[in-house]
Amino acid sequence: MVRMLRYGCFALRLLAALMLLVCISSATASLNGQRNSLASLLSSDSGQLKLVIEKSRYTVTLYKGEKPVKTYQAVFGKGYPDGDKQMQGDRRTPEGEFYICTMNDSRRFYKFMGLSYPGLKHAEAGLRSKMISPDEYAMISKAIDGRLPPPWETRLGGAVGIHGRIREACSSPRSGEKNWTDGCIALDNTDLDELYSVVSLGTPVTILP
Repeated sequence: MVRMLRYGCFALRLLAALMLLVCISSATASLNGQRNSLASLLSSDSGQLKLVIEKSRYTVTLYKGEKPVKTYQAVFGKGYPDGDKQMQGDRRTPEGEFYICTMNDSRRFYKFMGLSYPGLKHAEAGLRSKMISPDEYAMISKAIDGRLPPPWETRLGGAVGIHGRIREACSSPRSGEKNWTDGCIALDNTDLDELYSVVSLGTPVTILP
């Protein structure tokens, strides 16, 4: 009887392991299929890759040249209704012209594509209001000229990027869903994987109101 119970437990564990393996394989195959499909679409058009983010539409759209290739649903900072980002801690998603300045895996955010905020527009406003010093402005300007990550430690804030979902139990982001980030742009992990596989450091990013 004991042997039968042990055999039954072993069989159940083996079945569970096989089912998990099938699920993982299916998910991987699906993701690879999506990436191949996107790569095929991109190869058929000429021009530079860029991202256009529209806060009012809750979308991130991948462009090749002037042609939109694919649109993803997104959510933004908790301070979204208050407009452009102005300072550290306002939880607003910035608006303007940026570029991807960092790309890395993240334990907290799944994957993170850092954006070149603060840009010159924000640095100039910060200098006029004396929120940043002339030296800080010069460091930001130099970083932007070199297409490098600008300083993220000034009173203007920083570390704004495109990342995955923190709350894995939440439903997919969709138009009208409550914004919950501290100013970043959040996508579903699968959508982020797809974008992450085709963009690169320096890819232009436009964020519209």
